[in-house]
Amino acid sequence: MPETAPFSVEIDEVKAVGDLKKAIKDENKDIKCPARKLQPFLAKRDEGRGSWLTEAEVTKGEYATDGLKPLDVAGAPPNLVDLSKKDVRYRVTKEDVTAKRTPVHVMVVVPEGAESNAVPSIEKFGE
Repeated sequence: MPETAPFSVEIDEVKAVGDLKKAIKDENKDIKCPARKLQPFLAKRDEGRGSWLTEAEVTKGEYATDGLKPLDVAGAPPNLVDLSKKDVRYRVTKEDVTAKRTPVHVMVVVPEGAESNAVPSIEKFGE
């Protein structure tokens, strides 16, 4: 599995999964396919009932989409797919940063043939 590079994108809470895909593509110019073809997943284990994947796991490629919930409804707002401000709130400590235990909220599968090392972490939502 290729090395990945988590990054943050910002979308307004009134936006939708389709807008999230556009923001991800806009933020990472390495993605060479249309935004609509990106396959985002909620980066929470056990179909969204478990813990968030961490930046360390994602960076090392220690993950798979098995057990992750697909974010496959383009019109769904963040609060209906477990990505509201409340859902992604996490108090980061210095130790978390040092150990790269900060959470990754969305993992993206880029279709074959469209090169990218992109795995975003959704951390900010507009008011």
